[in-house]
Amino acid sequence: MTPPPGQDVVRRIAGQLAVRGALADLPAAFLAGVTRFARPPQTELDALAADAGALARRLADGEAGEHDLPLLTRVLFFAGHAELLAAHGVPTPAYDVLGSFGANLARPVGPRLPERPTAGARRWPLLGRTVGFPLGVPACVLNGSEAWVRHNVANGYSVLTYKTVRGRAHPANEQPNWTFAPRQTASLPPGAAAEVVSDPWDWVGPGSPTVSSVNSFGVPSPEPEEWMADLERSLAAVSDDVLLLVSVMGEGNGTDLVEDFAGTARMAQEAGAPVVELNLSCPNTLSASGSGVKPPLCLDPDATVAVVEAVRRALDDRTGLVAKLSWLDEGQLAALVPRLAPLVDGIAGINTLQSRVRRSDGVPTFPGRELAGLSGIAVRDPALDFTRRLVGLREAGGVHFDVLAMGGVTDPASFEALFALGADAVQSASGAFSDPFLAQRCITALGETLPRAVEVS
Repeated sequence: MTPPPGQDVVRRIAGQLAVRGALADLPAAFLAGVTRFARPPQTELDALAADAGALARRLADGEAGEHDLPLLTRVLFFAGHAELLAAHGVPTPAYDVLGSFGANLARPVGPRLPERPTAGARRWPLLGRTVGFPLGVPACVLNGSEAWVRHNVANGYSVLTYKTVRGRAHPANEQPNWTFAPRQTASLPPGAAAEVVSDPWDWVGPGSPTVSSVNSFGVPSPEPEEWMADLERSLAAVSDDVLLLVSVMGEGNGTDLVEDFAGTARMAQEAGAPVVELNLSCPNTLSASGSGVKPPLCLDPDATVAVVEAVRRALDDRTGLVAKLSWLDEGQLAALVPRLAPLVDGIAGINTLQSRVRRSDGVPTFPGRELAGLSGIAVRDPALDFTRRLVGLREAGGVHFDVLAMGGVTDPASFEALFALGADAVQSASGAFSDPFLAQRCITALGETLPRAVEVS
């Protein structure tokens, strides 16, 4: 969807702000959003206030033009008027970073295409099925409810993983939960430790191919009765060219952890999940002892295999099983994959990279949590490295499993790079968050030429 000419869009938005009586208060509303979780240095705050004030005057005087659209997008997003941008087809982040996890479940704030983009009759094989263009959104808050699933399907995504659910309700971490990381404009080398500076008021323009972000949600989950009902509705809402996997996680240690994973997987199957994905890679799980953020489970190979074996036994043969891993070094991955391959239908990776995240004043960006998950272009090379090695292990091992690759997918070229390595499907979180038209752009660029497609009548 090509947005209307920028000049007309700006004028129409200005008119609607005036009708709402929101123009005069726009700078104050913007600054309230900017300072919602922390206060920028005074010089930066003064500059933001001046820019917002000048923009509001131009809007009121009818002098704002297309060149104001980038600033207008930022101001309206932080001022709580993102729905105005979406209504006019203006790209804006899909998730309201100022809102709570619960409030965001109700609806995305980004624009929704009037017609779902497709690659025509072409489909791609995945996990024993065929899907439309093999790009999707991984298990994250962008797939947290039926509303989000419908939104992502409408915008062209065909491989969606319902946000990780648990066997009991679990609250989200204290806000903020998601911030941009504009200083991370290039990829880290594989295996590198990340020290990220990210302020809650930071911004990256929608559609930027160099977007990075950090998040710390803590794997929140509604009660099983709530998510199972929503999952049933979500599955009923998708067409036959869309695969909706369901991510699950267990809690506890030892046998308790294994049994909880298996029990939650059975709940997902009962709700109709065609494929269950095991979240073995979360970088944001808080320790029950209060000692901080735990390392991803997949770093413990024996515990990982125990979980996967138990879940495989618990599920029917008709239900597919995918293990999601974080980035692992050469020795770790080479030792783990041969043990997982006979048990699973697919392996997904990578999750966000656990990183130390602080504001520009040195305070942890996320209250009480120095470690959080880094995604976007910052993890592109680790994702390519992981996918290359994972596909190689599949070829050498003699046991087939599908590969769902993700990490650093922000434009058609980065999607194609992972797919060309042998991934069966590719997913994007930061890219999909920042660019609501990412799937459409990938389909337009590659829908007619991407290899390994099958024709369906």
